[in-house]
Amino acid sequence: MNYAWIVTVILFFALTHLVAEKVGKNREIGYGKTVLWSLLLTPIIAFFIAISSPKLNKQ
Repeated sequence: MNYAWIVTVILFFALTHLVAEKVGKNREIGYGKTVLWSLLLTPIIAFFIAISSPKLNKQ
């Protein structure tokens, strides 16, 4: 049985959450919306959406 598609899906979700965690948590868009964009489009496009969002002011 070919499990390559299962591995591909798992890797896609792992990449999605890595992008969301590293980039989205320090931006105004946040983690949740970055995950949403990653799942709807691609992690690469979500990365560009997240970095275009303004950074949070940590005071």
